[in-house]
Formats: sequence, structure tokens, C-alpha cells
Amino acid sequence: MNNQILETIKKYEITGDFTYATVTDEMITMAEIRLNVKLSEQYIIFLKMFGHGGICGIEIMGVGLTGRMIFVDTTMDYRDEGLPDNLVVIENVDEWLSCIDCNTGKIVSWDFTGYIKEDYSCFDDYLMDQMNSAIENL
Repeated sequence: MNNQILETIKKYEITGDFTYATVTDEMITMAEIRLNVKLSEQYIIFLKMFGHGGICGIEIMGVGLTGRMIFVDTTMDYRDEGLPDNLVVIENVDEWLSCIDCNTGKIVSWDFTGYIKEDYSCFDDYLMDQMNSAIENL
């Protein structure tokens, strides 16, 4: 995770923004097995550092305080609605889902018609842009 992301979080974070759940390598392996994907290293770092959440109203799916793998459960639910198997949901934006394409590491938007649009080259770029947009709207 790049320093700009960490500095931005440090500056804008308020208590309760993140779960700071303990995320182990074993939990990551279990998630990858259940989803049948390999998660991006940047997303794994986010999960281990922050668990679940975000600043300024952003909610990046991850791991809850009880250890519930929210991103896994959500992804499995949307696969029942046609979400491709290579996508992992990281944010629900109502009209669409922001997902990691585990084949490429890119962040894409998927809507319920099946349309997929490439948005970002990697998780860190996505997270930084989402945080900057949220900060601008404060």
C-alpha cells in the first residue's frame, strides 16, 4: 500500500471508520479457495491493515470484527445473480458493484445487466481516487 494512501487515511480517519479485524494468511487462503480466485496483493494488504471500511463514507468490503469475510459472502451472493467468477466485490455502489478482476488485478464496475467497465489498473489507484473524491465532497 502506498504512502499517500496511508497518509490520507491517517489525516481523515475517525474512530469507527475501519474494523481493524485480525486477518491471517489462513483466512486469505480460505477466502481464495471458497471464491476460486487469487486475490491481488494490494487488496490483501488492505484487508490485513484495515479489515473493512474506509474514510469519509467509503466502505471497502473486507473482514468484520467477528471475522466474517464480508467480501466473500457478498461476492457469492452476487454470483447467484450473474457476477462472473473472476470478479470479487469490494464496494456496492447501488447501481453497480466495484470489483477486483482477479485475472488481471484491475478494478472494474459490474452492473446487473452484466455490463463490465474497466475503471482502474489496480486496487491502490482505485482506493486513492475514491478517497480523494470523498474528501472533495466533504
